[in-house]
Amino acid sequence: MTDFVPRVMYTNGKVIFLESTVALLVFWALLAHGLALTDTISSPTLVFASLVELLLSGDWVVHMADTMRRVIYGFVLTTIIGTVLGVVMGMSDFWENALQDYITIGLALPSLFAAIFAAMWFGLSDVTPMVAAAAIAFPFLTQNVYEGVKNVNYELMEMSSAFDVSRNRAIRRVIFQSVLPEWFAGARYSFAICWKITTLAELVAASSGIGYMIEFQMHKLSITGVLTWTVLFTMVILFVEYGILQQIEKRVFAWRQSTEIGIMGGA
Repeated sequence: MTDFVPRVMYTNGKVIFLESTVALLVFWALLAHGLALTDTISSPTLVFASLVELLLSGDWVVHMADTMRRVIYGFVLTTIIGTVLGVVMGMSDFWENALQDYITIGLALPSLFAAIFAAMWFGLSDVTPMVAAAAIAFPFLTQNVYEGVKNVNYELMEMSSAFDVSRNRAIRRVIFQSVLPEWFAGARYSFAICWKITTLAELVAASSGIGYMIEFQMHKLSITGVLTWTVLFTMVILFVEYGILQQIEKRVFAWRQSTEIGIMGGA
């Protein structure tokens, strides 16, 4: 097999993802048209045509902007709460014992519950998806930061003190860089959760946004419309993930690569 198939086709993650996407679209098209199920599951051609029409109309801009705003609000709240609680729990046995069970409950809290309760409390406003997203997302960031703080090697702090390294520099170079990978992993995961919960909350209580438009298309019983807005939503998520978040991560952790190269060169 390896003699006939280029290695990149089964070793490169991006190529494999593209291959799986093409295979899924082909299977979907064969199933839809071969069994005459276009009214039930739509088809790639119908969704693509609908997506092009939507993009050209410009109607999606307002709804995407509303969803993005709510996601950012929820993520900012998640970041503040999750980071503070994670650091507090990691540095204090009292707060670790006091909050750990609540974080565990938060990790298991059903997303729909948060969306419904937030809608009942705040009604049709940006606060509803923001609170719902933060309520589900912050426990994941808290848990990551907490574990990162607990795993810090404080012997390095003692060594820094012995070599007269300033406390601020030691905190920045030892504690901050030790916790940063866990924080960033938790933040990216929490950001993805904020996307999901925001659109869910828009399904329940909103007059605009991607979730609202998906719910609107569901009321019309238009599977093509639902899939069109879902594909648009997915495209934006992938752009944010690969075009923004991964680029930020590469810049933030560029020092790791430099360190590894230095160690290999020294060896």
